[in-house]
Amino acid sequence: MGQAARKQEIAELVGGDDAPIPATATTTELADLLGISERHVNQLAGRDVLVKIGRGMFDTRASLRGFLDYAKRRGNVDLDAAKLRLVSEQAEKVELQNALVRRELVPAAEVEREWAGILRDVRAAMLALPSRLSSRLPHLSASDIAMIDREIRDALTETANA
Repeated sequence: MGQAARKQEIAELVGGDDAPIPATATTTELADLLGISERHVNQLAGRDVLVKIGRGMFDTRASLRGFLDYAKRRGNVDLDAAKLRLVSEQAEKVELQNALVRRELVPAAEVEREWAGILRDVRAAMLALPSRLSSRLPHLSASDIAMIDREIRDALTETANA
């Protein structure tokens, strides 16, 4: 950035071309100029972004330049982080698509359909047990078969509710 553009930015920060830029500013004045809290001013001073010249006093011009540079670097850091997140998400999307094509991943609806079919078959086989047992074990009474049927139905109901 050229010197003229930097001076223009600083002038805009302190109220336009006609407003003089004081040589020094207190913590409160600098916070007001930059639109940040006094605590943030002190934090930035601790990181050598703002130029402190005494207790609660700052070199206004040097601090404004430091703050502009800091804000631009900070903006680039945020932009870079956003770009990195986007690239990471795109890579993950491609990985998932490839896994689907290779059938390493199966859509949940397909899994649910398959399991529903298996469970229907198990239920039908369990409900058919009493009649199969009555034909294979003729010594069982109708009451015994009814009791077996009731136990199977209770077990299926209990399993369905669990």
